[in-house]
Order: sequence, then structure tokens, then C-alpha cells
Amino acid sequence: MITIFIRTLVIYLALNIIMRLMGKRQIGELEVTDLVTTLLISEIAALPVTDQDIPVAYALIPMVTLLILEVLSSMVLTRFPRFKSLVSARPTVIIRNGRLNQRALMSLRISMEELMSEIRQQGYPDLAQVQHAILEKNGKLTVLPRAAFAQPTNSQLGVRAADEPLMHVVLCNGVCSLPGLKLIGKDRAWLERELARRGYTADRLFCVTANDAGELRLIPRQDAGRHGKGDGA
Repeated sequence: MITIFIRTLVIYLALNIIMRLMGKRQIGELEVTDLVTTLLISEIAALPVTDQDIPVAYALIPMVTLLILEVLSSMVLTRFPRFKSLVSARPTVIIRNGRLNQRALMSLRISMEELMSEIRQQGYPDLAQVQHAILEKNGKLTVLPRAAFAQPTNSQLGVRAADEPLMHVVLCNGVCSLPGLKLIGKDRAWLERELARRGYTADRLFCVTANDAGELRLIPRQDAGRHGKGDGA
């Protein structure tokens, strides 16, 4: 039992390290090579966990090899974009200027029901409302509506709106987030001073967000007493 636990822990830690080194692209965008690598790694990682006769090294070596191949292939494809078309899909225009590309739809083996379902999920109940529809290389459908059905922007309405600064988590569960503070150019001492000025201590707060301008949004713990509501400054 202990052996299985240790082997599982080793594989788990190795998988986390490898997937982290492979980058965020693995999570947000699975291309053909990414999907193949992910499937292979998952299969290889399961072998020493389920079969104790297989040494852990027999899984770690191929996993590291796949990691090296993935990193090298990404570097080559970035350096030589022309090769990318050999292993990566290209965006496909399904609707152009309101006209449905039936040949592309049949080539992709997408039914009209599937297309209509995707379009409805993006808020357009009628195909006639769509100006362009593009199936991106990651498999997601980008839908651009006709001008008559698009949401008007502030500039089109003649409204002048100020840009809102981006908020970052600088404290969570009473613990300072140094990466969040770094993103807004502040430090722990600054946060402690701002909290003290508002009459709070870190242990009484569930979460604090802040932006570059030094504005804070405080979310106290639910058992924080009289400061039961969020505070903003």
C-alpha cells in the first residue's frame, strides 16, 4: 500500500512539473501535437501506478522524452512558421459575408445542427444574423455578427468612458500574494499600511484586490464581526 502511494506521488509530481514546463498552451489550446503528447503522457503515467512490476523510471524517461520533443517542436515551429501547417490545423471560414460555405462544412464533417447550436450559444438565434463564422485552429468557433445585430460600442454611441484599471489579488485567506503586489508595483509594507489605515488586519480579511492606482477592494471574512460587508476605497 505504501509503495503504491509513493509511486503515485512520484508520478503525480512528475506530471505536474512536465505539464508546467510544457506551458499554458497545453491547457488553453490543444492542437494535434499537443493532444497526442497529452494522451501519451497520461497513458505512460498510469502504467507504473497500476502495475508495480514496472519501474517508475520506465515511465519517467518516456515522459521526459515527450517533454523534450514537445519543447523542441514548439521552438522549431516558432522559428519556421511554414512547417506549422504540416502538423497544425488552419482556421477555416464557414460563413463569409453572410454566405454559408457548404463545401467547408462538409469537409469539416460538421452538421448544420452543430453549427446552429454553436451560433445560438454565442447569442445569435438566426444564421442570417451572422456576417462571418470562422472555425479556429483550436476548434473554437468565432462568430462575427452583421452590423445590425452587433452590440454598439461606446464610441459608436458617442459615450466617453474611462478605462477601468485591472484588479489583482494581493491578499487571500489572510496571506499576502507577492506576485499580485508585484504586478501593481507595491510591496507588503504598503499593503499593511493601507489595511491599517482602514482599520483592518490581514487575518480578518478573506480577500483583497488592488490595482495600479492603489485602489483596494476588501472582502472580510464572514465571521469578521461588524465589518461583515465588503469595503472599497
